[in-house]
Amino acid sequence: MKKKHKRLLIASGVFFFLNCIVFFVLTMLRENISFFYTVSEAITLSNNQKPIRIGGMVVEDSVIRSESEVVFQMTDFNKSIVIKYQGILPPMFSEKSGVVVQGKMFDGNTFLADTVFAKHDENYMPRK
Repeated sequence: MKKKHKRLLIASGVFFFLNCIVFFVLTMLRENISFFYTVSEAITLSNNQKPIRIGGMVVEDSVIRSESEVVFQMTDFNKSIVIKYQGILPPMFSEKSGVVVQGKMFDGNTFLADTVFAKHDENYMPRK
């Protein structure tokens, strides 16, 4: 076999091996991807059982705290959705502020959140 053919065969083998590795990594990552949606988009995905993230604003006077869970409404100023969360809310969480929740849709208007992320602007100033 000529040197040229050996180099071509080795280069083809390396290329095939790298493609297999990339395919394997992307297949593993697909299971852990969490997509980000607005409230209006999430309502249309009511039959989806994969974890998703929804971003929006907390509706004023909608936060109801009980011993075991926190229930509040979130809106994108077009539609609103009820969020149910069991756990401790982040310190930056407040009404009329931005929030991102991660979890699964329960039905067309209820979202069961696993995680709540409070959003703030880049000009954050601590309380005095």
